Amino acid sequence: MGSWDKGLDLEATLRKLLEYRKFIRGRVLRPRYRSALRNVNILILALLNGLRISEAIECYYSWLESNGGQHSFNVRLAKSKGRTRLCLVPSIFDRVDLAATRGLPRPRKQALNNFSRRNFGFNTHSLRYAFINYLLSRGVDAPTVSKIVGHKNLDTILAYIQSKRAQETLESIQKLLGRLDRRS
Repeated sequence: MGSWDKGLDLEATLRKLLEYRKFIRGRVLRPRYRSALRNVNILILALLNGLRISEAIECYYSWLESNGGQHSFNVRLAKSKGRTRLCLVPSIFDRVDLAATRGLPRPRKQALNNFSRRNFGFNTHSLRYAFINYLLSRGVDAPTVSKIVGHKNLDTILAYIQSKRAQETLESIQKLLGRLDRRS
């Protein structure tokens, strides 16, 4: 398994992002906090939709351009020419978000990754895999998950699932060994 999957729990990560967002929204009159609000909103979009960060940026700026009047967008897939996928903007994004972030330039992907690492301890691609793990743990089948996240080839998601399950299996055996060792 690659370094992109940090084993993030979607619900716990969402709570952490929402707490930070609440803190930032009380300070949006200062320019530095306006950028932080934009950044955390983009991370929330990435997490809740399983988007690559470039796709989340596109979705957020589409929402800004719609003046908050639209909450679903087809965004271009980052790794596929001409294909799109659905991005849903949560209803928590409101007039405050519009007013505070409308005039800000689009952030660079690396700047968002640095923001995420500095403030939350994970990279932006980990959000995508938290979403994938969340769907799989709730019984959504691999072909559907693959379609939702925009993988052109089902083998991509299957390789990830197999790596994840192999690691979990080995970890459970290690735990079993630890329990047996303590008994003897």
